[in-house]
Amino acid sequence: MQVATRAGVVEGFEEHGCGVFLGVPYAAPITQARRFAAPQPVEPWSGIRDASKLSAVCPQLPTYGPVGTAAASALEFGTDFLTVNIRTPALTGSAPVLVWIHGGGYAVGSANEAVLQSGAFAASGIVEVTVNYRLGALGFLHFNDGSPDNRGLLDQIAALEWVRDNIAAFGGDPSRVTLAGRSAGGFSVAAVMAMPAARGLFARAMPQSGASIGIATMEDAQKLTRRMVAVLGIEESALHTIPIDQLLTAQRDLCNESYERHDFARDGNAAMLGVPFVPVVDGTSLPQHPEDAARDGKTAAVPMMIGCTSGEYVTHATAQPDMDFTLAARLLHERVKPMGLSGACIVERYRRALPDHSAIGIWRAVAGDLVFQNPATRFADAQAAFHPVFKYLYGPILTDETGAAHGAEVGAVWYRRGMDLSHLRPHQAIVDRSFAEAVHEVWASFIRDDGPVTPAGNWPTHDPATRQVLHMTNGAFHLIDDPFGARPDLWSAPAQ
Repeated sequence: MQVATRAGVVEGFEEHGCGVFLGVPYAAPITQARRFAAPQPVEPWSGIRDASKLSAVCPQLPTYGPVGTAAASALEFGTDFLTVNIRTPALTGSAPVLVWIHGGGYAVGSANEAVLQSGAFAASGIVEVTVNYRLGALGFLHFNDGSPDNRGLLDQIAALEWVRDNIAAFGGDPSRVTLAGRSAGGFSVAAVMAMPAARGLFARAMPQSGASIGIATMEDAQKLTRRMVAVLGIEESALHTIPIDQLLTAQRDLCNESYERHDFARDGNAAMLGVPFVPVVDGTSLPQHPEDAARDGKTAAVPMMIGCTSGEYVTHATAQPDMDFTLAARLLHERVKPMGLSGACIVERYRRALPDHSAIGIWRAVAGDLVFQNPATRFADAQAAFHPVFKYLYGPILTDETGAAHGAEVGAVWYRRGMDLSHLRPHQAIVDRSFAEAVHEVWASFIRDDGPVTPAGNWPTHDPATRQVLHMTNGAFHLIDDPFGARPDLWSAPAQ
């Protein structure tokens, strides 16, 4: 099975009735000389390039505690990782296209993980494209020497340009591209929506469990650069030539430190997320914070589907089993500073709003809202003023915010009938296959521009005045008032 791309011919294989092309380059390898440059065009090749095997992944080390360690890729890394994996229902025709950005806190993960290799969307008549991009310092460290900022996002835009130029040869319609991702992939989607270079490259957007938190100011980005070179004991210019293992070790140490300390004085707005290597508002590639761009009507003029799980912070809150309200306030203090609040103030507000919650429940609620729920609500509200928005909630509402964990929906979203389920992590396990099929079909219907279609009937567009969501839980679909919809109000008044 062969396809001619603009750079040369690739040969894939057939699997489950679909065409599969793995490790197809959309940009040149990230050699030492290109580490911190903008993505460069693929060098054309002669003959036939084998596309039957996954590529290397971006260099990375496990980081961010248990959650990040679980998300880190165990696959071999290398330099030729700016690649896409394509699965297509047919090489002829003009099918809608899904471009998927993986998560991992902007520092770990890859598009090559087993959960993204099910071929679920290709089996549903959609050309699926999963994207590898630069992570950590390679993708997001700021330089003062003219190297472009937001290189990881520029990689994603280069992948979208590759899709525009090549996807028709794989049976896809370049005018019907949905840009989607989860966690840092969802954060990426929101950021790319605000980047002028991405205009016209996608027709729909789908951020999952991520919107626009942890965007750095230029001042914060420069602070991180100074910390990076201090940890390494080198001049900034030496970052271009330092051995990759030393760069990764320093990156891991800074990531773990940020994850544990959440120091506003040191990390600025990135302290809210606990992830230091994040997109920066540089005035060029990313002119505005995505939320500000959305409020100004300057994000991509596309319909959007957005949502979260019901227990976003379940797996993030395991490091503090003996939580009390005083400890919760202390741990949250630096994280909520950018919002003009103190830890004690926000804990007290949440205790009044959620009187049945224990201390660990309040911790999960505040941190989960800060990082996931509230940014999704704010971004949905802002985008809905100009374009159609569909908002969902996945998982049951349980005591102390112990519903569906962060990423729990991925198993269902990427579910294909007859697939091997053994690789799924426990919180993504498929218990009800019919429900998983129905969840997947909701996503597929949005990508196909079918409404979208849901088992609950018509899914009304998001209205900031009512904030209804499509709730998917326990095998059922219901339209309900968003149980998290009013929580941004807990953050709106200044601290007393």
